[in-house]
Amino acid sequence: MNLTLLNTDETISKLVSLIKNARKQVLLVSPYVTLGREDRIGQAIRAALNNKVSVVLIFRLDDDFQAFVRTYSEYLEELTARGLLIRVLPKLHAKLYWSESEVIISSLNLLSSSFLSSIEVGLWSQESADVALVRQFIGQEIEPHLLSAEDIKKRAATNAGGDTHFTRSVRQTERSRAPVAMQGVCIRCATGIALNPEKPYCWDDFQKWAEYENADYEDRFCHGCGKEFPATMNKPLCRSCYRRMTG
Repeated sequence: MNLTLLNTDETISKLVSLIKNARKQVLLVSPYVTLGREDRIGQAIRAALNNKVSVVLIFRLDDDFQAFVRTYSEYLEELTARGLLIRVLPKLHAKLYWSESEVIISSLNLLSSSFLSSIEVGLWSQESADVALVRQFIGQEIEPHLLSAEDIKKRAATNAGGDTHFTRSVRQTERSRAPVAMQGVCIRCATGIALNPEKPYCWDDFQKWAEYENADYEDRFCHGCGKEFPATMNKPLCRSCYRRMTG
């Protein structure tokens, strides 16, 4: 990996640039989140959403469901209304920030205290191999553990006293979030795209593939799970994903 070492200010600046410069998708993996209306990260997310970039925030949900509800209500509800997609999982400790052209591996949580007073470190790269490797890691190590909307509602019913404002919001946004659960990756660059084995490339890479239209040309990633796999237009899925989809 060809990584640049960053201090706290550099990490925050690179993260803002990563979000603002994205053209297709941003994945923000941070266990803890407080995104104020005026902080630079929140503003960058709003700008990306306004530019029709898909922004997915993955953060931690353990036993303290009330803390999760507070985080959502105070910091995320307004952003989800703008189009931010939220996914959660237990025991998350990794912090990763990814777009189709850059990646940051860092100690930095998306917390106001981290922005203002903590000493953080980051590793940044825009090498395509590094970007693909981190996307593959997210696909293998994080996405399989994401909780479904149904899992969240069950926890809400158990721990938050039934039909709260948050559980109603989950129901209202479940349809818009469903495509994230059915998300695939481009078999050439690993950018997140809709899961459709008949269209396994992002638009940019499809245009490159269409120059030759070789349906047996081997690319790099399984369209379903994102793991390294000699995927082709004819066979975009690894064996386990193919079995799962064909049932």
